[in-house]
Amino acid sequence: MPATLPECHAVIETMALELAQLREQMAWLQERLKVDSRNSSKPPSSDGPGSGNRAQRRASQRKRGAQKGHPGAYRALLPETEVDGVQDCVPPAQCNCGGAVNVQGKPVRHQVFDIPPVTPDVQEYRLYSGVCTQCGLGHRGVLPQGVPSGQIGPRALALVGVLGTRFHLTQGKIRDLLAQLLGLDFSVGAISQAHGKVAAALKAPVAVAVASLAQAPVLHMDETRYPREGSANWVWGVIQPKLAVFSILPSRARYVITDLIGQAPQGVVVSDRYAGYAHLDASRRQVCWAHLLRDFTRISQRSGRAGHIGRRLLGLGCVLFRWRERGKTTAEQFEPLVPRLRAALEQGAAQRACKRTANTCANVLKLWPALWGFITHAGVQPTNNAAEQALRTIVLKRKISGPTRSRRGDEFIARGFSVHETCRRQGLDLWAFLHRAVTAWIDKATPPSMLPAPTG
Repeated sequence: MPATLPECHAVIETMALELAQLREQMAWLQERLKVDSRNSSKPPSSDGPGSGNRAQRRASQRKRGAQKGHPGAYRALLPETEVDGVQDCVPPAQCNCGGAVNVQGKPVRHQVFDIPPVTPDVQEYRLYSGVCTQCGLGHRGVLPQGVPSGQIGPRALALVGVLGTRFHLTQGKIRDLLAQLLGLDFSVGAISQAHGKVAAALKAPVAVAVASLAQAPVLHMDETRYPREGSANWVWGVIQPKLAVFSILPSRARYVITDLIGQAPQGVVVSDRYAGYAHLDASRRQVCWAHLLRDFTRISQRSGRAGHIGRRLLGLGCVLFRWRERGKTTAEQFEPLVPRLRAALEQGAAQRACKRTANTCANVLKLWPALWGFITHAGVQPTNNAAEQALRTIVLKRKISGPTRSRRGDEFIARGFSVHETCRRQGLDLWAFLHRAVTAWIDKATPPSMLPAPTG
């Protein structure tokens, strides 16, 4: 126990400091309990059962389905020249009363679409060997073009790629589907090897697509977890309107970004505020305003001065989106909003009641030019929704299939979904593209390109 007055003052100061630290820690823990998808980057599925999902937050009060007066949609009948068979169904020749029944008028056409029994097409290739009668050199027959060295043909390989990407099937389910519907009985190991062959066939097209990213006018980038058993991998997505490239790597470091889009990309990069993008010129960036609104929402939930500043920032952010919906796009139209937002951020950075609020506001101010890329560069959106929506299909694959088990699995997921998303954006048939890519890989020919066709 302190014996003198100075010692008592020292103990009081120490306890006051500890009390302030404990209060700050308690405030941080209480804030963590309130973190959800509305004030952080957590997905809505993590909000818990009491928060309500999107299906429960319907924007319209109308009944589901077609509304009164809806004209309806019906399948058009195929012309008679395109049907596989015609069967005439005539009424009975005699009525119950004993009179004859005469057929009158045109028949009512009724078409039924069904699937015939499917059997695999198995071709046997007999490779003969021979010896030159003059020099004794041995020769052996070679497989025709488009015929792989394995037992799974190019169309089947492409189908395995489609089922594993677009339809999110696991390797076991792909095996079962091929066996039940097509009569192709392969093991799970053979399906895994097929994934590796598809990944190898897509290596060149994806590499060409990656090389084009540095010259793109606008790039949306985001990343999310995609673990491999035993390691914490990340899947990176670089998105354009007509092109998507994904890469799975065991790092979130800056070198991944430079490997994908170069040290100094020519276009504008739209992303969140992750520090890995800090080396990019802020004037050539666009920070996602949807992420900023979530940050401002979290600040607004704090008490005191910090909460007041957060509500001010949140209100200004909502005004920004409202103006965008009204068609405002130029710097002159947003001129009244810019100084008010900066003043609110400076107040948040200057206040000392909440260090977390001060740090967030200071960091946003460092990226000030990146807040307004959507009004200084044509074709730039204020949010990074394009990248997040593109990554969603890979997140579904992760939830269904779980982590990968090898580098081969990483390459199949990254390259396969790159082609899947690109084909979807360009309106191309994924199965046909994969078939061309696999055939070109087998023949060592020029693979198809993922780059969009030039317009004009």
